[in-house]
Amino acid sequence: MRLREYAQARDHLDDVIELVELRLERRATPAATSDEAALRALAERDVEIARRDELIAARVAATPAERLPLVAACAALGLSATERRVLELACALEVSASARRFLEHRAAAPTLELVEALAYTARTRADAVVELAPDGRLFRHRLAVLGDRELPWLARSVRVAPRVLELAMGRVRLDAELAACATLVEQPPAGDHLLVDPRTRTLVEEALAQLRIPFVVGPRGAGKTALALAATRSLGAPALLVRASALPSDAAPLAAALESLARDAMIFGAALVIRDLHALADGAVMIVANVLATHRGPLAITSERAVWPPGAVRSAIVAELGVPSETERETLWRRVLGDGELATRAAERFRITGGVIEAAARTARDRARIRGPEVTVELADVRAGVRGELDAELATMGQLVDWRQSWTDLVLPGDLMTELHEMMTRIRHRRRVLDEWGFHRKVGKGVGVSALFSGPPGTGKTMVAGLIAAELELDLYQIDVSRMVSKWVGETEKNLARLFDAAASGHAVLLFDEADSLFARRTEVKSSNDRYANLEVNYLLQRMETFDGITILTTNLESSVDEAFRRRLAFRIQFPVPELAERTRLWRAMLPAQAQVAANLDFRALAQRYEMTGGYIRNAVLRAAYLAAGDDQPISMQHLEHAAMLEYAAMGMVVHGGL
Repeated sequence: MRLREYAQARDHLDDVIELVELRLERRATPAATSDEAALRALAERDVEIARRDELIAARVAATPAERLPLVAACAALGLSATERRVLELACALEVSASARRFLEHRAAAPTLELVEALAYTARTRADAVVELAPDGRLFRHRLAVLGDRELPWLARSVRVAPRVLELAMGRVRLDAELAACATLVEQPPAGDHLLVDPRTRTLVEEALAQLRIPFVVGPRGAGKTALALAATRSLGAPALLVRASALPSDAAPLAAALESLARDAMIFGAALVIRDLHALADGAVMIVANVLATHRGPLAITSERAVWPPGAVRSAIVAELGVPSETERETLWRRVLGDGELATRAAERFRITGGVIEAAARTARDRARIRGPEVTVELADVRAGVRGELDAELATMGQLVDWRQSWTDLVLPGDLMTELHEMMTRIRHRRRVLDEWGFHRKVGKGVGVSALFSGPPGTGKTMVAGLIAAELELDLYQIDVSRMVSKWVGETEKNLARLFDAAASGHAVLLFDEADSLFARRTEVKSSNDRYANLEVNYLLQRMETFDGITILTTNLESSVDEAFRRRLAFRIQFPVPELAERTRLWRAMLPAQAQVAANLDFRALAQRYEMTGGYIRNAVLRAAYLAAGDDQPISMQHLEHAAMLEYAAMGMVVHGGL
């Protein structure tokens, strides 16, 4: 006769509840009696319990595993028959009020003593010492919870986890508490769109298959998670994708969450994929390494930095992903924007990853649609999209400068303009010289363009930086040095690393105004403070040499900047105080064409009398404009003279007499 299968998990649980009730009744019945009828009844009860136990086991064996999620989960976790019986017993006591009436003093949960007596026989009792220990699999996998820590071991209560009760009742889903930080990806994408070196892909797939840890490192949007998921698909397994940034920050809750995640990954037969491990603090990363050291399933980790602890019990196989080459970026841009010159220009201009390209293109298309359904995407839309994706990090350390002036507003000596023209030429033709002509292999490092603008305040250093960024159609970020420098050892280097990493995409020009405080000359080591300050300078030298973007430093005194910096800078351009002819042109150039001005303004007389730089002249002209507006008159020589004297006094200078 063929055994009847269980139609659903609840039918199995009902049988277990009835069996538990029989066992509890038998346990509550006194065994010491001389009444033959009573002894016969007890023996019959024991036979009935054994028969029911065997029947349930036989029906479970005949039922497809997918109908009994708890049984399948216990098998996936490698639990023994007695460990599964403990869980089934605890579930029955959780669900059945009639079963709970046998608990001592109507306790909410059974004690370990009762669980041991009901779940283990004389033959298996020795296993209880290991299986019911606090570090046993039932508690390590957080399938059950021990209470009453202050009580003796057997007197402690044991309660099944809600996760297990759901499985016993036939509900299969990711633990509700884990859903806040993890997602079960039942069909991981194949990653056919990834532009990844086949050797790197093979490395990740083989490491995962051999239960080693592939640690995929690369910048944001490089395809790290997509590669890990594709490797999971190659195993024919789902993936439990965990967002490290959403994990608890405190040690105990973090360890508990990781144990639960490892448990659910095993239950679903899924590879555990932890993304963005760099989002955790160093101490939390060590907890991850320690907790997952005993995880028996496939495990992959992604991060923007190589943060896996060197001394971890399980070592990691590092697979590095970088920014795609310009040719690869053009392919990616064409995928999202279509064929055309815009894809070529975007690939050349923005050194970004595929994920950032996709997100920026979505924003660019949305901006274009706002202007009209038939409007095509322009480079300005792409710039805005890239800025939206990458500027969050830069915005915490600097300020985006929107420059509205043009080169016609600039008054500089001819030789200085020649140097600036050479700098622009180097920026524009870097790709041809370095890549097409092969100079990249010769120079090795320092392929970015860096410049030091030195000169007195107001000579146009910051203005020129803005004009360069505007002409290149790049964003200019004026870096707040006070946010970079920290009194804590190592923090300045971390801040600078974040800054250069964020700017490495090439969409921004970095401007360090008054760079003396950050790039100052190194000193003789007389104290620990001197040593740490020199370490910061050394780190800056290293990052400047490897940075591929555009960096502009300004200082009022070039000699205050470390000589090693000056030697490594591509351009060192001095902005002198303007001569008489240049000051005359500055006074004239500062007045807009639409401004109301009086006749016979003597700009040369102003320039001759007031030896001011362009910044101070600009302030004086603006001051004169407000004075004229207050008088409801055109800007006159009197207004300009008055404003110039006030500005000159603010500079600490004195003028005797008037024009």
